[in-house]
Amino acid sequence: MANQHDRYKASSFRAYNEKLPDRYDTSIAVRFFRLSTMDDFVLAALGQDVASSSILDVGCATGRLLERLAEAGARDLAGSDLAPRILDVARRKLARFDVESDLRCADAETSLPWATDTFDAVILTGVVHHFYHPEAAFREVDRVLRPGGKLIIADACFFPPIRELFNLCLRIHPHEGDCHFFTGTQLQRLLLACGWEVSHRERLNWWSFGIVARRALS
Repeated sequence: MANQHDRYKASSFRAYNEKLPDRYDTSIAVRFFRLSTMDDFVLAALGQDVASSSILDVGCATGRLLERLAEAGARDLAGSDLAPRILDVARRKLARFDVESDLRCADAETSLPWATDTFDAVILTGVVHHFYHPEAAFREVDRVLRPGGKLIIADACFFPPIRELFNLCLRIHPHEGDCHFFTGTQLQRLLLACGWEVSHRERLNWWSFGIVARRALS
C-alpha cells in the first residue's frame, strides 16, 4: 500500500515540478475544461469576505486562483504545493500585487506547515482527485482552519462510465498524480464521515462539481 502511495506522489512531483511549471496555464486541459469555472465558484463562495479573510489554497500550482483572489481584493493569501518549481511561478504572479503571500512546499496528506486555527478559508480546486488518503488531508485542513472556517472544494467528476474507466486506469498507472475521481455525492459523504458540515453542493458543468463545508464548532 505504501509503495502504491509513493507511486502517486512521485508521479505528481515529476509532472508539477519538471514538466508543467512553464506550460500549465496554457495547457490543453486548462483551456478545454475551463478551470476558470472552478475559480468563479470559489469567488462566489467567499463573497464579500474575500478581502477580510485569511485564505489557504492547497495545491495552488502556478497560482492561477491566488491571482484571481488578489484581483478580487484578497490581501492575506497562502498556498501550498508539492512542487517547488511550480510555486516559483505562483510567486512571480503574486509579486505584482500588494498582498501578504506565504507559499510553501507541503503535502496536505502528511502535514500543512501552518499553526492550528490559522485560516478563515481553505480551498481545494482540482486537488482532491490527487489524494491517496483524502481523510488525512481533511484532518490537516480541519486543523489549520479556525472554528467555523470554510472549506471550498471544486473538482472533476465526469459522467459514468468515463469516471469509472479513468479510476480503473489510474489504479494501474497514475497520470500526473491523478489518483481517484469522486462524484459530488461520494465526496459529500466522505466529508460528513470526517465530521464536516456540508452547506452547499452543486454541479458546475458537465465535468466538475463544487462543495462548501464548514469546520464543525466543538
